[in-house]
Amino acid sequence: MTDLYLDLEWFQNQEVFLIGYAYSITNAAQLYDDGLTLESVKNMLSSLNGIIYCYGPDIVFLEKSTGLLIKENFRCINLLRVFRDIMPGMDSYRLAYLEEVFEIKRVQKQYKTDIFKLSKDWRNPYRKRMVLQYNYEDVVNLIRLKKQVFSLYGVDNGYLEGMRMV
Repeated sequence: MTDLYLDLEWFQNQEVFLIGYAYSITNAAQLYDDGLTLESVKNMLSSLNGIIYCYGPDIVFLEKSTGLLIKENFRCINLLRVFRDIMPGMDSYRLAYLEEVFEIKRVQKQYKTDIFKLSKDWRNPYRKRMVLQYNYEDVVNLIRLKKQVFSLYGVDNGYLEGMRMV
């Protein structure tokens, strides 16, 4: 079973400029600039026979930017919704907060507090590398976080079917 984890970055006008994706912690990549095409998105989805996991509105933005009917053709789970459901009463559900709670480390932290700086830095060729690192860590840490939370709370496929995005 091949699952896919997604983390998208977009400008305020909702134009997607970076897609971080991973099938596992050791198999992650990014689509951006000339590599971010409808064909490359279709290719990313082509080997998928599991669940697409995201955190927040990423699937909606991907559908808007590509015209693909992703929720209709794949099992999609918004982990933000899952975490709110199985861990009620947390002080925050921001990914940065949950990474701290579950002791998941990251190198690139600066955009966690200022998301507008991220899109500004994307346009700066000297800072673009930091945005790429940030996005890469987001998608890989999403896998780590999901594994820890699912193990701790005993999340199974039956539960996930009820959390499927429609």
